[in-house]
Amino acid sequence: MSEQAVRTETISKATWALLALVVAVTVAVFVASAVVGPRQAPTGSTSYTHTQLQSDADMTQQMSAPGASGPMAGGGVADDQLRRAQQDPAYLAELEAHQRQTDQMLARAPN
Repeated sequence: MSEQAVRTETISKATWALLALVVAVTVAVFVASAVVGPRQAPTGSTSYTHTQLQSDADMTQQMSAPGASGPMAGGGVADDQLRRAQQDPAYLAELEAHQRQTDQMLARAPN
């Protein structure tokens, strides 16, 4: 065999090996993504930041008390969170979705 034929055969083998590697990696990526499954996109709009939603969720939790009565219960006090809830109907849905995601992240609620 001539030197040119040996060189061409070596290049051809290297090309096939590289192609096999690319195919193997591609198959591995698809199998891994199928095992993991689809990721859920966050629900709700993105008009409120995580910091704002978490602050409001913390305030709601701190102020919740069974059988509470007072100016907050009677509508005598209004704050930014209450105004947002009244002016933007999507706000409560977004706050609830944020709390669900937090609960799932902390394993407090099932997926």
